[in-house]
Amino acid sequence: MAEQHFNLVFLGGGSGGYVGAIRAAQLGLSVAVIEKDKLGGTCLHRGCIPSKAYLESAHVYTQFQHRDAFGLTAENVGYDFGKINEYRKKVVDENWKGVQFLMRKNKITVIEGEGKISGQGQIAVQTADGQQRVTYDNLAIATGTRPRTLGIQVDGKRVFTSDNVWDAPEMPKSVIILGGGVIGAEFASFYNAFGVECTIVEMLGGLIPMMDEEVGKELQKLYTRRGIKVITGARAITDSVRSDDSGVTMDVEVNGERQTLQADQLLLAAAREGTTGGLGLETLGVELDRGFVTVGANNRTNVQNVFAVGDIAGGLGLAHKAYAEGILVAETIAGKNQLTAIDRNRIPQPVFSFPQVAAIGLTEKEARESGANVKTGKFPYTANARAKIVNEPVGFVKVVSDGDSGDVIGVHMIGPSVTEFIAEAALGKFLEATPWELAYNIHPHPTLSEALGEAAHAAEGEGALHI
Repeated sequence: MAEQHFNLVFLGGGSGGYVGAIRAAQLGLSVAVIEKDKLGGTCLHRGCIPSKAYLESAHVYTQFQHRDAFGLTAENVGYDFGKINEYRKKVVDENWKGVQFLMRKNKITVIEGEGKISGQGQIAVQTADGQQRVTYDNLAIATGTRPRTLGIQVDGKRVFTSDNVWDAPEMPKSVIILGGGVIGAEFASFYNAFGVECTIVEMLGGLIPMMDEEVGKELQKLYTRRGIKVITGARAITDSVRSDDSGVTMDVEVNGERQTLQADQLLLAAAREGTTGGLGLETLGVELDRGFVTVGANNRTNVQNVFAVGDIAGGLGLAHKAYAEGILVAETIAGKNQLTAIDRNRIPQPVFSFPQVAAIGLTEKEARESGANVKTGKFPYTANARAKIVNEPVGFVKVVSDGDSGDVIGVHMIGPSVTEFIAEAALGKFLEATPWELAYNIHPHPTLSEALGEAAHAAEGEGALHI
């Protein structure tokens, strides 16, 4: 059995694993990444990147549908689902090659195989060529998550998860989406853009329930206007799911009444669970909480030289959160860290729905429940010149601040391209900005970002200044 030793081993080569490995190598550590599938993980191959490629195709197609508004004409505008998939695969492959290049450039050892902790400081890796033993000074668990199926049989023909929906052979005529969170909202936008009849089933009281309630209500209103059926406060009766050559049916219960839904396909988008099985965590006594690895300061587990990063460490399931945690662990081990934790309230939360949603910090409800002296300011995109130019004057920006400290404690956006400039609010949160500072930051005109400045003015008790 071959054996190699490293200062740091990442068990999992997804967002947190590969970025953390690169940072560790830059800091002079000997690093290995053990990956049983493909470098880049869920985000690159089954999540962020392919879904946004799908959504970009849908966005361009939607622009074609509204070409009259721009004074343009075109004949026989249509789509080819096979070519949409080719575009999606091209985007994924190009990014995958980029990750592989970075690993080679930084001289990181990539071990393709399934790793299992076999003892203190030891991992047994089952590779295509046999078993290899890896020893380490430090270990970072970065195995990510997988979709929860809720006991529903996923057949890859009529019933899909967000992991295998890419294998669907054709665009359905109708789809039931179980889950109205980020994944469900994004796929609903994609399908609706191409004329697919969509029904979203959400257990809680509104869409994207983890985000600001007012934003969720606005998104639901706009979805309903576009013909997307949204059923909230619904209990999915999972053992009622039936699929055959004619489609799929599922019963839901709303306000005590049972109803049957029918469509070509069912997409399970309700939740994800930690990938911990078979890792040998029990060998070291690594603590878990509801299937996720428990971490404290510097993303350490209860075992001194074992860390966890990304989705497996719980919290927001976002690639950029995983990036930040991977970097934190690498810098901690190298003795170069300036942070001891990644503050959840400064992690941007983007949703690439139509319209887009983005947020940072506390929702208005969370802020009030925290006891803050809450002040809010809003600015609608109906009054923004750039939103009118791009023919998307919908949504708003809301700034939430603490009247006592003066700090901005939350920013919530729904509208065109808001996922791009939420970064300004994130930087403001990081630097403990006040609404006055956001308002008096000079925003270029005409841009969508001006709405943030105007909302900040409103939080200061001022009226709108311009369009």
